[in-house]
Amino acid sequence: MDNVLPIPARIASLAPKDAADAKRLVARLPAGANAIEFRMDLAERSIPAAALLGLDARPAILTWRSLAEGGGFSGSADEYRRLVAEAYDAGATVDVEHARGLVAERSAFPERERVLVSLHSPFSLPVDWEEKLAAMRASGARAVKLVAGAADLAAGLRIAELQKRHADGRVAIFPMGPASAPGRVLSALFGAALVYGPVERDTAPGQLPIGDLLAIYEVERPRPIEALFGVVAGSTARSLSPRLHNALFRSRELPYLYLPLQIDDFEREKPHEIVFDPPFRGFAVTRPWKRAAARAGRPSEDVRLIGASNTLVRDESGWRAENTDVDGVFDPLADHGTGEGRSAVVVGAGGAARAVVVAARRLGYEVTVTARRDAEADRLAEAMHVDSLAWADLAATEADLYVNATPVGWGDDEPSAIPPSLFDARPLVFDCVYRRDGRETATIRAARAARCPTVEGLQMFAVQAVRQSQLFGVEGATTDEVLGILREGFAS
Repeated sequence: MDNVLPIPARIASLAPKDAADAKRLVARLPAGANAIEFRMDLAERSIPAAALLGLDARPAILTWRSLAEGGGFSGSADEYRRLVAEAYDAGATVDVEHARGLVAERSAFPERERVLVSLHSPFSLPVDWEEKLAAMRASGARAVKLVAGAADLAAGLRIAELQKRHADGRVAIFPMGPASAPGRVLSALFGAALVYGPVERDTAPGQLPIGDLLAIYEVERPRPIEALFGVVAGSTARSLSPRLHNALFRSRELPYLYLPLQIDDFEREKPHEIVFDPPFRGFAVTRPWKRAAARAGRPSEDVRLIGASNTLVRDESGWRAENTDVDGVFDPLADHGTGEGRSAVVVGAGGAARAVVVAARRLGYEVTVTARRDAEADRLAEAMHVDSLAWADLAATEADLYVNATPVGWGDDEPSAIPPSLFDARPLVFDCVYRRDGRETATIRAARAARCPTVEGLQMFAVQAVRQSQLFGVEGATTDEVLGILREGFAS
């Protein structure tokens, strides 16, 4: 078997528990992955190298990442040397930590085409990174890898930018850490020799699945990117936006890229002020940063009314703050007629709830808001000139429309966000929540069981995404097109 790694290598990184688990994981590899990494330091039981090499025709890398470099291997230096040497002698490609000094020995690993040399600095880029990178390149290894911790989005982008300056076909430089996903994608598109993604269990913080790297971000297709967009969120794990917007860009041959931008503190990190090449031209903004985003640009009328923005877009005059959530609520509600003479209860007090209040009132509904924290509902009601309701009194209400504008409903075991007893009168039930797997939320499931008319969060998402895509420069997108892209993703 030829175990020389192709360059660039699109590597499925696996953390098998044992040999049987390794076989199961290998069967799940996407076709676009052209190499496999077995993270031996994360295995629960010892696995012979020969057993792994026979599982697939693609080149296999065996890795024992040490605790000091963010892995799980805690053995002695002698044990590390023995394990790596045995894997190499068995015919595997081995990932050797530069700090071990093994590749400095010319007698070790004579066939350097089956050696990767790596340096992982979990907390930040080493001060002497250039010197260490030069030493790794001088080793004659097939490829060298420098991975540095990034404390936030800007730091991750700076590390990815180093890849652009060192793209010679043998070097991979990318960030690690919770905010590192954008830098990992950009590093690949900037010409990194090695691109890693897990199949099931993450093998490093900030990774994106290898399937997503290939299907959503097309890392196997380095190309000119003229503008960046992304979803800004406290957690981007559930977001469907990258799949959707990258598909829209691709279908129209736009030189754009849409990224997941995980932010811990919007006011501190200020994603709209990051200077990068290519530049950021637009953001979708979701919880918990919609109110902060409203202060980051010139507010539209809806943003002024709501005090929250789910979209920032840059034009010649700077950043504009928009709110397409209002469209996402208004259009599906309008399909069920006006609200004249009808009542609505909105559950929630965040940015989505504010958008619902605006849309429902425009349709003529008499709106009441409630939330688990009564004080928050009272503040929203006062700001938007509607009535509030004590949370304890929700189950006794009678309304024509109930809207869930809370996050409740993502999880498998979560209850309906609205008491199912209220569905006996068959009101219209609107759930702002959607699941990433396309399945019904508990709220929609309970409402349909009671034969209520419903509007799913996916419909709201699709409508607002059409408007958002227009702001991002996409022409002609439709709700049906957006839903088709999303459902294709659910099936993959």
